[in-house]
Amino acid sequence: MLSRIGNSLFWMGRYIERAEHVARYTKVHYVSSLDAPLAQNKEIALESILDMVGVQAAYYQKHAQLTDDDILYYITLDDSNPFSIAANINGIRENARGTRDSISIELWEIVNRFYHNVNNYNAAKLQHKGIFNFSREVEEFCTLAKGYVSNTLIRNEVWMLISLGIHLERAIQISKIILNKLYDVAKIDPSQQGGTLYSYQWTMLLKSAESFDMFQRHYKNNATRRNILDFLIFNPSFPKALTYNLNYLQNNIQAIGFQEEKTKGSLTFKIGKLATQLQFLTIEEVEENAIEFMNKTLEKLFNLARLLEEKYLIF
Repeated sequence: MLSRIGNSLFWMGRYIERAEHVARYTKVHYVSSLDAPLAQNKEIALESILDMVGVQAAYYQKHAQLTDDDILYYITLDDSNPFSIAANINGIRENARGTRDSISIELWEIVNRFYHNVNNYNAAKLQHKGIFNFSREVEEFCTLAKGYVSNTLIRNEVWMLISLGIHLERAIQISKIILNKLYDVAKIDPSQQGGTLYSYQWTMLLKSAESFDMFQRHYKNNATRRNILDFLIFNPSFPKALTYNLNYLQNNIQAIGFQEEKTKGSLTFKIGKLATQLQFLTIEEVEENAIEFMNKTLEKLFNLARLLEEKYLIF
């Protein structure tokens, strides 16, 4: 397979997963902030959305202050924001268009149709339909696209590279969401730690990771900080958990069989080391320094993605 095709398949998977997480995080935080505990400063929710996408500095270069309409437009549709949801949808479509001979017609048609749907949005339409409905459309599209990836593609390198992109991006997005909520919790006044606002932030974490219901079934409503972090970082059976996705990446990279020497700098070595480290860590070992642990994990994931592209997918 040409590196150009491999790169497009890999990035199609990454953009699908990224668009879904940005849409859900924005929806959950903005809509919930309208009915949040009184102590919840709405400004914290708006800044949390910008921080999760990593565009707070860029936003303030364009806007003098935080306003609902400006933030929602900047995150969803603004052409000047290369990390907007619309930019991700454009990325999905461009990469799908470059690999039409490799993917199914069903996958191409759903991608192309949703691309035109999003490009028919403007500020007025977004305001009329609301962020809840817009984000839900994006989430449903991403679910459909991943369904077509799963159900209409032969299990060959095409499917494996799209899946590699999806699960690598999921590991990155889940790590960013966990880290963002740890920072949000740290902003709470110490006198309110353990109170309603504290519980509210942890609930937002679970809902942002689409994990609320499964967590409740697994832990029987015992929503402590330790249990929530344990579930999202170390559960090997839950598809949104970090460990699950790292194990998936390790198996996927071994199955693709990249041509490389088995050295400490190889892709196989690095993903194997990262996945194995998590298998033998416990929540008790990382709980006290969770922010430091998540920052280091996120850095390793970014390095893994960079190595993968530089060595095997640059054309």
